[in-house]
Amino acid sequence: MRFKGWTLLASAAGVVACASASATNADIFTPLGAHLTASAKTGPTVPLRFDPNAKVIIARVGNLPAASYANAQATRGEVVYESSCANCHQPEKFIGAQFVETWNDRRVGDFYSLIRNTMPVDNPGGLKEQDYLDVTAYLLKVNHAPQTADSLSTDTTVMRGRKISVHQ
Repeated sequence: MRFKGWTLLASAAGVVACASASATNADIFTPLGAHLTASAKTGPTVPLRFDPNAKVIIARVGNLPAASYANAQATRGEVVYESSCANCHQPEKFIGAQFVETWNDRRVGDFYSLIRNTMPVDNPGGLKEQDYLDVTAYLLKVNHAPQTADSLSTDTTVMRGRKISVHQ
């Protein structure tokens, strides 16, 4: 999308960066607000469309503590996964080497947000909030993430401050 000469780069969570036609790599990752005039910042909101085929880079964050889950939460998540996810998603994509390669050392909040905003495909965001948390916990469990007595929660500060730490 173009806005006053800038192209907005968006993800399911919203605007993440902007770039001009003459942008360098450094410009692409400059926060959007740095390029807008005061009147543009306070003007009407511009709806963004998310392209589900776009590649979004989610950074690895090796220095964060590992996300953990409660066993009861993962057990509930397995039921939700089998009834809502398994029809479209083959286990090898989310259980084992491919999941470990794709998601290890990335924020658990990024993974949770991705599935919360895009799944199920025919009704994104259509499950209960707890179901999304439970599925996330289940996928952590089957990929050998640490388990504790504490359940995952929707607290964004906690979710952004923990990484997925899984192995085969």
